[in-house]
Amino acid sequence: MISAVLKHGYIEYLKFTYPNYEARLEDLGQLINFSTRYHSLETFLSELSLMSGLSSEEVAEAGEPDDERVILSTIHQAKGLEWQVVFMIWCAEGRFPNPRAVEEGAIEEERRLFYVASTRAMDELYLCYPILAFDRQAGHIIMRPSRFLAELDGARYEEWAISEY
Repeated sequence: MISAVLKHGYIEYLKFTYPNYEARLEDLGQLINFSTRYHSLETFLSELSLMSGLSSEEVAEAGEPDDERVILSTIHQAKGLEWQVVFMIWCAEGRFPNPRAVEEGAIEEERRLFYVASTRAMDELYLCYPILAFDRQAGHIIMRPSRFLAELDGARYEEWAISEY
């Protein structure tokens, strides 16, 4: 995924935006190398977030507000915090809402969590879901957007379809 972002314009963005773009590109290369040890995005992000050893409050308070960094957070850690840009991943049916919560009748709690997560963005919010995902038991499966996305007012957002083709 990181390589796809780089191939589709991020390298040019780095070149035109930052005088130290080579160092930033090198860091992203290291992140790509590190990520190849993991078989799933979920495992990779979980491991990466544990490595920092910082709580979300410590990260939010560290440094100047204009410092550039990527902060990985769970929805639960994000409560009370805000960021300029937020990417919510796995906004797909069967992932969010959590199927177990749906079975147990806790759909309103999941809806509340969706609201909490989506209101962490001050300027830009990206609600992301894959078209295709791999399931250990079923193989590749076609994903549908979360029911929570279907509840949004279509006039208030722009839909993008991004592919690696």
